[in-house]
Amino acid sequence: MIGDPVFKRILGLILITVVGLALYAFLVEPRWVEIVEITIETEKIPKDSKIKIVQLSDLHIHEIGDREKYVLKVIEEINPDLVVITGDLIDDKKNVDKLYSFLRNISHVKRIYVILGNWDHWSGIDLNEYIRDLEALGVTVLVNSNDVITEDTFCLNIVGVDDPHTGRANLEKALTGIKSDCYTLLLAHSPEIIDKIAKKNIDLILTGHTHGGQVILPIYGPLFLPVEEKYRKYSSGLFKIGNSTLYVNRGLGTSILPVRFLCRPEITVIKIVGK
Repeated sequence: MIGDPVFKRILGLILITVVGLALYAFLVEPRWVEIVEITIETEKIPKDSKIKIVQLSDLHIHEIGDREKYVLKVIEEINPDLVVITGDLIDDKKNVDKLYSFLRNISHVKRIYVILGNWDHWSGIDLNEYIRDLEALGVTVLVNSNDVITEDTFCLNIVGVDDPHTGRANLEKALTGIKSDCYTLLLAHSPEIIDKIAKKNIDLILTGHTHGGQVILPIYGPLFLPVEEKYRKYSSGLFKIGNSTLYVNRGLGTSILPVRFLCRPEITVIKIVGK
């Protein structure tokens, strides 16, 4: 059978396919960024008003390469009202200067908000110094805290918790002092925060952490999900959780293995519009 020409051709095709898919997963898809646009309606802002947000997540920044340059170009073209980065900006303190360079290139955005993820904590960096350096770049770092944006006709609560995945989130503290009549946006690194949001009057939750699974296998689904089984269905995308809306971003970078398959890196553009 091994000497059969048909068998050899089939084996050759299988090998070519496997090698091709591996090259695609390592070299192509991790750099092929998708722009995902979602629109959310609310009665908490007037009909003729809107808020445009760019969400980035899980940068795991190692360099300012083609992917990062593309992201910077997209942000400049979109010109959002604010940029939010939902954790895991770095995974090794040696790359922090590259992160700072990236952030300097979006300093034209009026408001930039950052929260911490598990890898920010595990990167080996001095967190107090890290936060000071980020804030020196004009970034607002929310660690179980909040900020209020007030415009002429509406207001927006921006609430940020520390990493839920490692048990550092304190939502009660983060919500202290918010304005009850404002639209409330919660930034959390992981969708695991949903266990804490009941009766909290949170309109929109933006998270990351999952990377969408990084590799999605037909039939099986996401291969690598760093969450408990009960959160598996929140691998990526838009969900309704009670009266709140949850969005899980697939992230830009990769973790553990530098591969993606059927799970492109993502920039999310969220438009919150009045109705």
